[in-house]
Amino acid sequence: MLRLWVLRGIGRLYLWATHRLYNEFAPLYDLASWLVSAGHWGEWRRLALDYVAGPRVLEVGFGTGELLAELARRRLGICGLELSPAMQQVTARKLRRHGLSTPRLRGRVQTLPFGDGCFDTIVSTFPAEYIVDPDALKEMRRVLREPRGPDDPGGRLVIVGLAVYRSGAPLPARFRVRPEDSGLEPFCEQLNSAGLACHLISRFSGPARVPVVVAERRPHLHLGAVQV
Repeated sequence: MLRLWVLRGIGRLYLWATHRLYNEFAPLYDLASWLVSAGHWGEWRRLALDYVAGPRVLEVGFGTGELLAELARRRLGICGLELSPAMQQVTARKLRRHGLSTPRLRGRVQTLPFGDGCFDTIVSTFPAEYIVDPDALKEMRRVLREPRGPDDPGGRLVIVGLAVYRSGAPLPARFRVRPEDSGLEPFCEQLNSAGLACHLISRFSGPARVPVVVAERRPHLHLGAVQV
C-alpha cells in the first residue's frame, strides 16, 4: 500500500512538473530533457527524421522547436502546431537565432485547422496524452493524403517517444502505455481502428531502445510489429 501511494505521488509530481515545463518554465525544457535523458533526448527525437516521406510535413506538439528547425533546414514544406503560448515564444526565438522561418499555428490536434489530405507526413515526438485521443487520431488521418494507388500507403503518422527503454527499464516519458513492448500493441490497434495501419519499429540509440510508430493511411491493413 505504501509503495502504491509513493508511486501515485511520483506520478502526480511528474505531471505537475511537465505542465510547468510547458508553461512558465518552458525556457528550461531543453535543459530538463537533456538531463533526464543523459544527453540523448535530441538523438532520440531525430529518429523521426528517418521516416519522413514527402515534402509536406506537419509537426504536432513541436515544443521548443528543435525538430521543427531541423525540418526547416531541409527545406521541406513544414508547418508546426503547438498549443502552449510559452513554447511558441521559445520556438520563435530559436528560429530567429538560426535565421529560419516556418509557419506555426497555435491550436489543438483534436481540431486541426487544415484541409483534407494536405500533408504527406505528420510527426509527433514525446507527445502528451492527446496522442491517444480518438478525435486527435481521426483529425490526423483526415489531413494525411490518401493513397494514390494500390501500392501507395498514403500519408503517414510518425511517433517517437511513446516509451524509452534503458537497461530493461523504461525511462520517464509523458505517455507510456506499459513498461513492455507488448504494451504498445493496444495503441497500434487503436491506430488501426482509426484507419491508420500501424508499423512498430524498435530502434537502438545510445544506451536506449526507442520504439518508433509509423502509421500509414492505408485502411484495414495491420502490419503488426517488427524489430530492426
